[in-house]
Amino acid sequence: MSVGEVKASLRAAVEAARQGRRVFDQAASDAEAATRMANAVLHGSRNEDVTAVHEALTAAEAEVEPTRRRFDNTAKHTAAYLTRLG
Repeated sequence: MSVGEVKASLRAAVEAARQGRRVFDQAASDAEAATRMANAVLHGSRNEDVTAVHEALTAAEAEVEPTRRRFDNTAKHTAAYLTRLG
């Protein structure tokens, strides 16, 4: 693989990470809206299944920002490597 091909692959990787972040942001936004609606409907329920779902949603919500940072860091570090290649 030539340096030019490596650079092209790195550029594609940066764009894929940025696109992945955009798709993830939309999915997270949709999930947040659905969660708000579910919370409004199920508020005060003591059902075990509802409690388990609330716990799972809380755990998933805690992963949103770390996942965003992973996408951003992937793009940032890949772009930095591409810059060092010249």
